[in-house]
Formats: sequence, C-alpha cells, structure tokens
Amino acid sequence: MTSPETYIDQNRDRFLEELFTFLRQPSISTRDEGVRECAALLAGMMKEVGIETEVYETARHPVVYGQIIKEGAPTVLVYGHYDVQPPEPLEEWLTPPFEPTLKGGKIFCRGSSDDKSQLFIYVKAVEALKRTLGEMPVSVKFLYEGEEEIGSPNLAPFAETHKDLLAADLAFFSDSHIHESGRPILILGLKGLVYLDLRARGAARDQHSMRATSIPNPAWRLVWALASLKGPDNRVLIPGFYDQARELTELEKKAVAAIPCDEAGLLEYFGLKEFLPGRFSRDYYFNLVSEPTCNIAGFITGFTGEGTKTVLPARASAKVDLRLVPDQRPEDILAKIRKHLADQGFGDIEVSAHHSLIPSRTPIDHPAVRLINSALEEVYGQEPIVFPNIGGAGPNYVFTDILGQPCFVVPHATHDQANHAPNESMDLEGFFKGIKTAVKVFQRLPQNI
Repeated sequence: MTSPETYIDQNRDRFLEELFTFLRQPSISTRDEGVRECAALLAGMMKEVGIETEVYETARHPVVYGQIIKEGAPTVLVYGHYDVQPPEPLEEWLTPPFEPTLKGGKIFCRGSSDDKSQLFIYVKAVEALKRTLGEMPVSVKFLYEGEEEIGSPNLAPFAETHKDLLAADLAFFSDSHIHESGRPILILGLKGLVYLDLRARGAARDQHSMRATSIPNPAWRLVWALASLKGPDNRVLIPGFYDQARELTELEKKAVAAIPCDEAGLLEYFGLKEFLPGRFSRDYYFNLVSEPTCNIAGFITGFTGEGTKTVLPARASAKVDLRLVPDQRPEDILAKIRKHLADQGFGDIEVSAHHSLIPSRTPIDHPAVRLINSALEEVYGQEPIVFPNIGGAGPNYVFTDILGQPCFVVPHATHDQANHAPNESMDLEGFFKGIKTAVKVFQRLPQNI
C-alpha cells in the first residue's frame, strides 16, 4: 500500500498546478475584488477531494465550510483565510502579482504565503490520507473565511451562531512563518489589537503659515496628544494600560528563553543599532511575546508633495494600533485611551475605532503540543521552537474564547516571505512539508487526544 507521504511525493507536480490555479484567482477583501469567485473555486477544489462543502453567506464575504466526519474519532477544526491584501505598489513587483512564479525554490504571488498556500496544505493532506488509507483517521472540519485581511468582522458572529457546526477537540491551522534559523515553530497564541483613527481640527480651511502666530495648528495638537500616549522609555503612559496584562508563566518563560536569537543578525536585517526596552528586559523575543504595544501607524496632515508650500493645515489625523496580551480587552483599552486624552486636555481629539481583536493563548502543557512537535521534528529534521504567543494579531480568540477550543498554529513559510508587501513568496518545500506534517498530526491524534 502506498503511504500518504509517498503519495504526496508522487503527486507534487499536480498539487503545485492546482495550487497555482487557486493563487491566480484574486481575492482582495478590502475592495471586494474576486472574493466570491475565489470562495467558489476553493469550495469546488475541496469537493473534488471528498470534503462535504458549503458556502455560507455573511454580512460581507462568504465563509467556505467543509467537513469529513468519522464517528468516535477526535475532531480537528482547520482554519484559514482565502482573502489577500491589495498588491500595490505594482511597480515594485518583479513578477505579475497574481501569476504564480517559481524561482529560487519559492513561489512568488500575492497570497502565496498569506494564506492561500498554507490553507491549501490541509485540502491536499485530506486527499493524501483518503486516497491511501481509504478514510480519514480523524474528523476534520474546515472554516475558511474571506475577511481576515480586513479584521475578520464576521468570523466571531459566524462562530457564535454556528457553535454546534464548528464543535471540535482542537483548532489547527497554518499562517505566519518559521523561525529565521530555518527551524519550524509552533505558535500557541496571538496578541489582540485595537486600531484607531485620531483626528484634530483647526480652522475652517487651510491657512497661510504666517498666521501660525494666532491660529492653532491641529498637527501640533495631534503631535502633543500622541506624545502623551508613550514615553521615551518605551512605556505606554495611558493609566491602567498594563493592569490586566498577563505575565508569562515560568513554563512559558522557559520556552521563550529557548528561542534562538541572533541579535546582531536581526539588528543588521532591520538596519538598527539597538532594540527598544520593554518593562523587564531588552530581549527581542521576550518582548515580542510578552509586551503590549502602542504604535503610530500613520500621520497625515498639510502639504506633503514635491517642493514647498507654506501652509497651516486645517486638519490632522493619525492611525494608531495597539497590540494586546492575554487578559487585556480592546473595549477596556479604548475606554482608557479616551479618558486619558480627556484628562490630558485633549478631549477635542476625535477617536474612532476601526476594528479590534481579543488576545488568545493556549496552555503550553496541552498534550497536543508534544504530538505536533514530534511531527514537525520528523518532517523538518530539526527540533521545533514553541512560541507561547507571537507578536501578530489574529482571530484565534474565536476558537479559544468563543468555541472553547485549544488553538495551534504551525507556519510553513520562511521568515522573509514579504507578506502584505510586493514580491510575497511561499517556500516551495514548506508547502509540501506542511502537507506531510498535517498528515502525521491527523494520523496520531486518535492515540493522543
């Protein structure tokens, strides 16, 4: 009998061509470009390998749900997102953004790593298991959304109203990237997010800058307001900001300490002389895992074109994002920001929230951690690195908080994947290693969960 791993090796070319078909279909959620067509394409590909599939409508973009049920076996809920970021700036792409191109062992295409190749891993893992074993060793449910790149606004409502449909023993999926050393990683949590617009207003219209003697400049007002949020020591100054921030357990601290860190190499990669301090250390990975953040993501005001224009702007706006750690809640942080600005005399600054995400973290001593690590080590030939959580934000709380499921993220892209940027890429072998890892995890779950 052919093993699932041999089947994967024998069908590499076909798997790759099917992936390329999927990648060629645009699915830009922020401007609704090709999203519905991509959902239909994905649903058809899932049905072809024997997954019972249905497309569910939401208030915006569809959810593609699939399942294969085996009575008496553990159930895995596989998550992923088929939507992608806009490809702009187009002139910086070395190849057409929606024409997958294989070069140097990487697949270049928008969505190649984030997240189309990585969700497609699980479709092909199901095929390999069914074609070689005749059945699945576990029940598998698929939850593929089309709104992750716009904050997953309808994922939580969908989960709330479909709890029975999505019931599972654990959630398992692939996104993000492996460690820069090339070692695979297991991510047990993600940070939360609050994304804000701050706006300051001055005169009714832009004025000649000579009038700066008498007319207030909203750009200065916004600069002073922003400066009140965070100090030069890198600590957030919003009263109570850190009150609910959960510290790492001793077991989690031990795991973070084991993450290899080439500080000199990272500084060179980022073009920096030193990293910022956190509350407890300057350690790059400790802070990435444990520290909440307050970041200015953009600042817009006045004249920014070529040449000069002596203008006193009438409007100024800034975009601010805050990354939250477990036990911090977006609504609480937002309320504290509003109160802080008012208390500091900036009650006139308009604060509007775009979207938010709740932080999540799965216990590091969950029995599936050892199982997943062993599968990764066999496939990659290297010991995996466990991250209690990672710096990015995402909808993992939907699984841990709403559905009550431990959540495990196993990335297969390389650290230089350039997701959200021109020339996004997916490691070719990472795609196939991902399929083999999923096969091993699915085969071993019945004996370990």
